[in-house]
Amino acid sequence: MKEVRQSRWYTLWVSTVSLHEHIAFAKRLTHVMDLKFHVIGIRFGIDPLLNIIPGVGNILAAATSFYLFWIATRLKVPNRVYWRMLWNILVDYAMGVVPYIGIVFDIFYRANAKNFALIEQYFDPTIIEGEVIETGRA
Repeated sequence: MKEVRQSRWYTLWVSTVSLHEHIAFAKRLTHVMDLKFHVIGIRFGIDPLLNIIPGVGNILAAATSFYLFWIATRLKVPNRVYWRMLWNILVDYAMGVVPYIGIVFDIFYRANAKNFALIEQYFDPTIIEGEVIETGRA
């Protein structure tokens, strides 16, 4: 069986950042992507603005959505949540490809906010990550 090699940067980043920190970062990222600005009673983030850049903007938006999906895999959420998250990402990406309509769609659909709400309910901040330490009692 062939061993998969990962870069030292990836291994260091993933191993030193706790799930709590990933959730906190994902919350900030979701806010920036979907809810940062408020104009005429409409809240939106940089996600629709990224769609102005043909091709690249939509891929960057999808990459941030998959970061939330990766957090869901660390939380080991039920399969229905994975499917719902993938559906949100797919719809956001597919509609984002359509010129002009994709920008308007992204303002109102907010896939990242929906996905964060899905995973947030499975995160328990009272659980401490780490190793189980034996106390020596019988």
